[in-house]
Amino acid sequence: MLARAVCSLGLLLSASIGNAAFADTPMTAQEIIKLAPGTFRAVVKGKYELTVVLTRDGTAVGKAQGLEDRGRWTVRNDELCIVLPTWTRGRVECSAVVADNGWYRGRSVSFRKL
Repeated sequence: MLARAVCSLGLLLSASIGNAAFADTPMTAQEIIKLAPGTFRAVVKGKYELTVVLTRDGTAVGKAQGLEDRGRWTVRNDELCIVLPTWTRGRVECSAVVADNGWYRGRSVSFRKL
C-alpha cells in the first residue's frame, strides 16, 4: 500500500498543481530549481507522509516507514519531474508546482521544506 501511495509521490511531480483547483500561479522553472537543495515533508493523498530530499546535482531520495528509494529530479517546461525507481515504477512523473502558504501543492501531493 505504501508503494502505491508513494507512486502518487510521482504525482508530486505528476501533481499538476497548476490546475484550476489551485488559485495560485504555477512556479517557473527558476523558482522550482531554487527549492534545491532541500529536505521536504510530503503528504500523499492527504494520508501518507514521507521525507523527500532534493540535491543540487539532481539526486532525489524518498524515505518513509524505514524504506528508501533513490532517484533523480529535473525541471522540464516549468514542471518538476521526478523518478524514484521503485516508488514511481521507473516512470518519470512531472507536474507544475504552486506555492501556497509555505506548502507546495500538487494533484495528490503537498510538500513543504523542513
